[in-house]
Amino acid sequence: MINYLWLFILGGIAVTALLFFLLMLSRDAFLIRKVKRKKGPLLVNFSLLVITLSSLGLIVYLFTLLKEQIELLQ
Repeated sequence: MINYLWLFILGGIAVTALLFFLLMLSRDAFLIRKVKRKKGPLLVNFSLLVITLSSLGLIVYLFTLLKEQIELLQ
């Protein structure tokens, strides 16, 4: 279990980043409704969120594959 501690740390960082994104998104959505501005920046925020989450998923997947390959060599 101690070998996978970095996975838990990376997951915690991802969850924290997601919570901050959601808090910032609610504030931005409120301001957009109040000021009647365009919704284009929200689409950019969501696309950046998708890119970030997919990148984190790929990082975890690739590190897991790398660890398995190192264990096979030993």
